[in-house]
Amino acid sequence: MAANQYLRLETRGRKSGLPHIVELRYAWFGGNYYVLGRDSTSDWVGNALKLGSARVRLGEYLIEVAPTLADRVEGAATVAAFKSKYGLGLFRRWYSESEICLRLAPTSPAVRRGGRSGELGARTSYRDWAAVNRDYRGEVASAFDSAAEEYDFTINRNFINTWIRRRSLQVLRQLVRPDDLLVEVGCGTGAEAMEVSDWVSRIIATDVSARMTELVRAKARARGKEKRVVPLTIGAAEVAKARDLFSGRRPRVAYSFNGALNCEPDLGTFVSQLHSLLDPGGYFVCSVRNTTCASEMISHALFLQFARGTPRRLQPTMVSVGGMDIPSVYYSPSEFVSRFRPLFVLVDMIGLPAFIPPAYLNGYYLKLRGITWLVERLEPLLSGILPFNRLGDQTLFVFQNSPVHPENGVQPVRPEFSD
Repeated sequence: MAANQYLRLETRGRKSGLPHIVELRYAWFGGNYYVLGRDSTSDWVGNALKLGSARVRLGEYLIEVAPTLADRVEGAATVAAFKSKYGLGLFRRWYSESEICLRLAPTSPAVRRGGRSGELGARTSYRDWAAVNRDYRGEVASAFDSAAEEYDFTINRNFINTWIRRRSLQVLRQLVRPDDLLVEVGCGTGAEAMEVSDWVSRIIATDVSARMTELVRAKARARGKEKRVVPLTIGAAEVAKARDLFSGRRPRVAYSFNGALNCEPDLGTFVSQLHSLLDPGGYFVCSVRNTTCASEMISHALFLQFARGTPRRLQPTMVSVGGMDIPSVYYSPSEFVSRFRPLFVLVDMIGLPAFIPPAYLNGYYLKLRGITWLVERLEPLLSGILPFNRLGDQTLFVFQNSPVHPENGVQPVRPEFSD
């Protein structure tokens, strides 16, 4: 483990109590980890010294540590170790002005927690998983509980994930009004809810993971938004339970991003409950992972990885979440739309993204980004038209709740989307 280039230091905010994760170069000697920091004003330094406890993640292992200031001898040894391990040039570029050296003394044995191998990096086949697992919702909740602490760190450092989030919120914003009540299905750690809450009156943020909703509650409290963002631990197919929190009113808009519904085994019940919950004529905006992704196939072909070009051909697809492998059902756009008829009318469908590859290929994409700027220009222009809106990693749908069946005369009201 000492040969790794980086460790992740997990602390908690001194005031917020929220997870705070940084990736740091380190040295290992005398049974301790040593890290260098610019000065004591760095959040991770302040958190570590104030709380006196932290966690180190190295690959698949977690180690509890006690952070303290290193003495002069240890500081000098750390500088020498950094120069040897990372090279004099890198040390001068990044650490020549470092004033802080922390000793991270292990207080527990290393515990193997599973590596973050990427969405389609699962090592377990569906047949093997199904042979020993019966409680699907429980397994999904456990996987996202496990991912909760590192979720924001993982998403925010991935360019494609942040692009997808920004594009999704652009579409949602065209639909909401300041007095709206909203429901989010699969809120994760509440990143979207915190932003959307500035546009509307209130959001009920639901998720099957209790640990995720705990973090949403902590974020809302830290940002003074307890009355605007209210977390609720329920599965998607239980969404009607949110009705009790709306004081007799009905939400006009609901949303679900980043494939939360790919992990809902009872999609029919969800659609029925959402229909009864939403205001007649209200909107549901959601994104789900697609069974066919053209940019994925092209990306693997460019790097001569032909055997990996069609990882979605078999359903369910095994995905890795929080170091755990769970099944996820991907949908073709036409199949997904059929699940919502006749209770909802399709208003719009957008490839998300249509030309940029999936987020798990972020590393490859960034290597080529100097010559792929045109791809990002094409996305808002072409991702909403055939055939591109059917070939993305995800598909973003806008549905309208039907007060009566579409065959009896309901016409969708298509909103004007701007980019």
